[in-house]
Amino acid sequence: MGYGSYQSKDWEKLRSSRNINSQSTVQELYRSREMKEHLNPYGVKYRESCDSPDNPASTAIIFGLDVTGSMGYLSEEIAKGALNRTMLEIYDKNPVTNPHIMFQAIGDSKTDEAPLQTTQFEADIRIAEQLLDVYFEGRGGGNGGESYLLAWYFASRHTKIDCYENRREKGFLFTIGDECCHGNLTEAEIKRVFGDSVPEREYTAQALYKEASSKYEIFHIVMKAGAWQHQKSGESWRRLIGVRAVELDPEDLDVLPEIFVSLMQYARGMERDRISEQWQGKAIQVTKDVLKNIEENMEKFPLEEKKRRAFLKF
Repeated sequence: MGYGSYQSKDWEKLRSSRNINSQSTVQELYRSREMKEHLNPYGVKYRESCDSPDNPASTAIIFGLDVTGSMGYLSEEIAKGALNRTMLEIYDKNPVTNPHIMFQAIGDSKTDEAPLQTTQFEADIRIAEQLLDVYFEGRGGGNGGESYLLAWYFASRHTKIDCYENRREKGFLFTIGDECCHGNLTEAEIKRVFGDSVPEREYTAQALYKEASSKYEIFHIVMKAGAWQHQKSGESWRRLIGVRAVELDPEDLDVLPEIFVSLMQYARGMERDRISEQWQGKAIQVTKDVLKNIEENMEKFPLEEKKRRAFLKF
């Protein structure tokens, strides 16, 4: 999938037709009351990001959104404007070529009916159309974490991306949420969510992260709200994925598009100061702080990301 290109005018038409405005609630934005079959990962062999005449050098990008109860404000922000601005900034700043976007809605595979929903990779307004089809289950298990590792499992085992297959350029995978990541997926969870028959054992978060990292640059944005404080989510995520865990205040959520683009540019080798200087207003300082924290924290994680060179290679 991934034909055509994104046009802001198409977003404005969709926004008008769906009556999306600054007052829209999660329930008004996401009208599905159960998981739609085309978003169900069960039985999906592959979601594909393929080169085409419209997009001859495609880059696969996955955004995994926590859709449990505490994260409604994130899904609102994405639907009301952050998606449109992210696409416009990607085209303007060119951190990657020919973006193909997939959205994933992430819940809890230990408790939820629809713990993962996943769109196709798309390059045009279908990005937004499929996002708005997501069923906002709004649950989560109250069990100390959510199943962000579902995104890694699906990306690793159920996507085919030409950027990696044809050019050995990694795609990007961003997950966003306030809770810790569950430490494992069980055989039963994998069977229930994906329909995959796997050996009877647990698949750890560490192993799935490393597996997915072979073809995706992975980041997790830890929202400093909800469960963040009492779960110490930021510390937990840094133990799991090192400096690729980025903490963000909810008051800075309006800078999320600039953060996405900045992290892509940084992973592709652009220098920190050049990245921050391209922005305007508040985004200058927020992106500068995000990248500064990455570089300062490298010394605290002396494994594969101790140095910037290792960061770029992993």
